[in-house]
Amino acid sequence: MRIPSTKHPREQGSTLLTVVIIGGIIFMTASSMLIMSSNSINSASARVDWNKAFFNAESAAVWAAQTAFDTSPAPGSSNYYSTALGTLPLGFIISPTNGDVTFMGAWVEIVQPLNLPNNVYLITSSAAINGKVRTIQSQVTVRPVSQVFDYEYFLNNWGWWWGNTITGNGAQRANWDFDFRDGPTVNGAIYAADQVEENETPIQNYSTPPFAGLAGADETNLVHQGAPRVTMPNLLNFSNYIAAAMTNTSSNGLWIGTNQLVAGALTNSYTNNPGGNGGNLTPQTGLYVVGTPSSPIVIKGTVVISGDLVIQGTVKGQGTLYVGGNLYIASNITYANGPNFSTAPETQSAAARDSWVAQNMTNDLIAYAVRGSILAGDVTNPDWINYCFNYPGSGLANVGDESHLGADGIAGTPDDNIPFLHPNGSMSTWYDSDGDGIIENNYNYNTDINMTSTRASYILRYPTVGGAPVSYSQLATDNMGTLQGIFYTDHAAAMRMDQSTAIFNGVIVSRNEQIVFQNYLNLIYDSRVNSRYNNNPNQFINLGLPWGKPLLVNSFAELTPNGTGL
Repeated sequence: MRIPSTKHPREQGSTLLTVVIIGGIIFMTASSMLIMSSNSINSASARVDWNKAFFNAESAAVWAAQTAFDTSPAPGSSNYYSTALGTLPLGFIISPTNGDVTFMGAWVEIVQPLNLPNNVYLITSSAAINGKVRTIQSQVTVRPVSQVFDYEYFLNNWGWWWGNTITGNGAQRANWDFDFRDGPTVNGAIYAADQVEENETPIQNYSTPPFAGLAGADETNLVHQGAPRVTMPNLLNFSNYIAAAMTNTSSNGLWIGTNQLVAGALTNSYTNNPGGNGGNLTPQTGLYVVGTPSSPIVIKGTVVISGDLVIQGTVKGQGTLYVGGNLYIASNITYANGPNFSTAPETQSAAARDSWVAQNMTNDLIAYAVRGSILAGDVTNPDWINYCFNYPGSGLANVGDESHLGADGIAGTPDDNIPFLHPNGSMSTWYDSDGDGIIENNYNYNTDINMTSTRASYILRYPTVGGAPVSYSQLATDNMGTLQGIFYTDHAAAMRMDQSTAIFNGVIVSRNEQIVFQNYLNLIYDSRVNSRYNNNPNQFINLGLPWGKPLLVNSFAELTPNGTGL
């Protein structure tokens, strides 16, 4: 049986009304959804524009930082660049390269505030996309002084202090393990890129630390394992330092007393060749200097010696000597008017240390930045050769090889002899630790160290007898023990210091270290280095020290959008 579907008229009208109401609801819902969708799309689009504006402002800031690096603005200057003026290249801005027609421009200002050191810049950049403006501000340091100078002793290798007669007053750091033995005194922080050890066993395996002093009493706060490795400055190219030296040759230079020997840079001086025919000329790019209390060696500003430098005696002034060859320290180097180091500034309270820095801002402070090696003592003496060159394991005859260091650049680690991928796409075990592009072997005494007559002939003012250079043993001695200054090399620091107590007042930085002292070794950090305790530029000692990274971002923040460049 089938039930018919016929409805009564009232029922049909009711159904139609229901359909109309439901249809209206659907229409309203659909309209709302379309409006919401449109708003959502517009909102999403605005967010995209907002983000693009930020990235474009960031790109403009990167361009400005590169501009400050390439052409440093003058102290106190303010330089403005914009896409609208055609002074800010579009190639550095993201959106136009993507064909984005909503790009409205970018603008940036580089300011060198007079209340900051003259290599610090304030960069304020803005960009607009479809009416959305973002503004960011960063403070950058161009060619910042390398952090290696924050330590009295820094080794770009295995650090090692063996002996209870070693005392360090300041912080020390190694770009790999730092090994202690026999209880040296460490009055400061210890940093190691890997382990802090005692005789190659990590200190956490011992109940007491293998060192005395402040670090031994506060191991938790002062001993840092696994610290980031610090980039060593690369002195392969001296062009920037030569340019700095030659900016003002009357103020940058080296004097003996009042006699200026080097005006800015010594790059190609000529003299009669002592071993050749009368008129032959030999280029002399090295220098021999001796200072006395009455006629000291005076160093001011940035000075470049392209060849070897042989030096000893009394020095004064403030500045950095860049040495293209080896630095031969023939005997003690002492300041004419240096600070009083009898109480190490790093062992005092922060206020007392800062007071010490302020009191000694005008006293002598000299740095030596050496592309070759730092060699102290008589390198021709059998005693020097025995201890500094031939000594088993640590002598220079046994170190320096770059051919199988592996990716970490440190000999004696697990990746030795394991090939790794280089930036140029090649695979090898070679690590170019000094950045010169040459695979070095262990140090060679005859070619890398010995002061031969041929080597001496290239050194201006080197003493001669009958036209021939005198033997180095007549000029240098192992009976030395005091070095005051900042000493840097990414090669060897090899020193025979035969006096009872060896004293370093300043900094010693190297890659391979063979410092052989007699009875006691005292290192005292010079807290004026890098003037890192002072924000006042009037108390900033700008030595022109080597830089590691090209740029350092000190601060970064987003500001209220600035649309004045639209």
